[in-house]
Amino acid sequence: MEHLIERLKAIAKENPNGFTVKIPECTPVTSGWVVASKETQNCFGDEGLKKVITVAMKTTYIVGGWKDGKLFYWDAVSVHSDESEATQAGIENEQIAIFNLGKLETKFL
Repeated sequence: MEHLIERLKAIAKENPNGFTVKIPECTPVTSGWVVASKETQNCFGDEGLKKVITVAMKTTYIVGGWKDGKLFYWDAVSVHSDESEATQAGIENEQIAIFNLGKLETKFL
């Protein structure tokens, strides 16, 4: 897990505005609607990243992150091709927004 943590931290440093990758390969996900998991809300630092990786490895194998101010947010995420499906998943996961990777746009719920 340590190697994966270091790879994700390097990706985060290069992409502070946000990224979404399939793990463990760390290949970019570039299309679809991203929905963060309720289970990984407010995950910060190395401990938060470990939790996100653990949850992602049990579910979607997809991790996302972005920097807001001084904090870097980590999330286990799901990616949906259908906007209405993503919206429903966002509501179910108590999210305030979902993100369109193809258009780089946020949709507030």
